[in-house]
Amino acid sequence: MNTTHDEKLEYTLVKLVACMQVSLELFDELKETKIYRHDIKSGFNNLSKKLEDHLCIIYKHIDGDQEKEETFLAVQRSVNEILETPLEKLFERGYEPIV
Repeated sequence: MNTTHDEKLEYTLVKLVACMQVSLELFDELKETKIYRHDIKSGFNNLSKKLEDHLCIIYKHIDGDQEKEETFLAVQRSVNEILETPLEKLFERGYEPIV
């Protein structure tokens, strides 16, 4: 694979891991509801772990702990931004629900 393809794959995996983390955290908020199911959460956890494992393989080419830490923090900031953004703000950014 060439560098451009590797970078695109890495970015896609980082976005996917961030989305999976957001999904897991939001799913935790559904505990004690009839929607919450352990088998679904387990599936999310397993997929998230597999993606993170693959991402770690890709991250081996990142030089230095500082750059790895910056990448981790970037993912965490993305997760936090999504979790903390009110639904109204998401609508303002262009999301239109299907009614």
